[in-house]
Amino acid sequence: MTARKIVLIFAFGLLGIAALRDLGRLGDALPWHRLYDFQDFYCAGEAVDQHADPYRYEPLHRCEHRVNASEAYRLDPKRVVPAPIPPYDLPPFELAARTGFPAARTIDAIAIAVTVVAAIGGLALIGIPLDVAALALVLPAGYLLLDAGQIVPFALVALVFCGVALAQRRDATAGVLAALTMIEPHLGLPVCISVLLLVPRSRLALLVLGVLMGLAGVLIVGPAGAIEYLARVLPAQGAAEAGYPYQYSLTYLLVAAGLPQSAALAAGQVSYAAVIATGIWLGSKLANTLQRRELVGYLPAACAVIGGAYVHMVDLAIAVPATLVLATYSRAASRTIATLALCLLAVPWIDVWITKKLFLSSLFVVAAILFRQGLTPALSIGAFTAIAAAIYCFELWPPAPFSVVTVMASARPGDLAQQAWRAYVLGLRTAPIPWLAIKVPTWAALCGLLVAGFRTLGRPAAKPPK
Repeated sequence: MTARKIVLIFAFGLLGIAALRDLGRLGDALPWHRLYDFQDFYCAGEAVDQHADPYRYEPLHRCEHRVNASEAYRLDPKRVVPAPIPPYDLPPFELAARTGFPAARTIDAIAIAVTVVAAIGGLALIGIPLDVAALALVLPAGYLLLDAGQIVPFALVALVFCGVALAQRRDATAGVLAALTMIEPHLGLPVCISVLLLVPRSRLALLVLGVLMGLAGVLIVGPAGAIEYLARVLPAQGAAEAGYPYQYSLTYLLVAAGLPQSAALAAGQVSYAAVIATGIWLGSKLANTLQRRELVGYLPAACAVIGGAYVHMVDLAIAVPATLVLATYSRAASRTIATLALCLLAVPWIDVWITKKLFLSSLFVVAAILFRQGLTPALSIGAFTAIAAAIYCFELWPPAPFSVVTVMASARPGDLAQQAWRAYVLGLRTAPIPWLAIKVPTWAALCGLLVAGFRTLGRPAAKPPK
């Protein structure tokens, strides 16, 4: 072993120990103690169990205040957070409501952790080095999605194994898994369209499961509830979060720039259609160029979080599989661009900005990815230094907690929960420039993913590193 390797191992060891020490100091803020969105889904499931509307202010408001004792709920007695999940997602949360909140939350935390580990293992099945896959997902999926108690990890693992099935030419299985990505409809829709168009032997399985999921949703909430979800809840959720600081969408950017919300939403919807069409075309071309069929699903999924009318912070991990494939199998400059994009996506920028104890963990992840990908020392040092400096500068001026800024206005029990949430978002008084600046690294990563994809067209695949 050379002296250089010994020094690197020692440096990584020290950085890793320091990062774990900082994480341990989070205490009650550790992700498995929070799951801050879980109560929204749990209460929607309880509403269904009680034959009530899961999308209305009541009974969501009453349930959320009963099960959530966080500062935000203590300071704001009118607070409610919508649960805009499709009706076919509700049965597990209905069962959770019958289990009781503490036990259900523990089960959900375990399920999310297992799902993220499974996604990492699935990526290894298509030749992504296991440690690189783990490094890329540990913070944006393992930490952030567990902290949020979100349903996105279940869509992510369905996407990953859809790609595995495509790579192994098990097309009917790929169709089933593509349908399951519709757990998060705005993320799964591009995957389903791409697989339907490009993988003929998947169509029957995909369509049958899709129809069954739709029928299950109708049975759960009734025809009126299903129509309400499509016609009212989805548009209301998009409008409510158009200016929400945790959004990464084109609509959010245009609203922040002063464009009227209706025009910004329309532009976001047009861009969503245009970008996923581009992603489907590019995914099919790259699948042929690199002989990586998984990109038929992965690339359109990544394009679901580029532009658009609704791209939440918790959605961004869905772009990691496509980035990993390009960082592993493309060549030369394309591989370098994809690797740099992967480093930026591996950092949950808003969480790191707010929670300073994630600083060293982020640096460890970035350094390890750069080392494993074998970029030149000068480029690796430059990229690491730039990312470290950016995180440090942001952490010098973290945002004020929203619970200190504003509280919700009164809402009628029969209102959609999104109406109260929209009034809350409009009442937030946040400095727009920092909230735009913190998104720039992720936007750069998503643009870099597309650049790497287009540069790869017509170039042969590289052998994956061992």
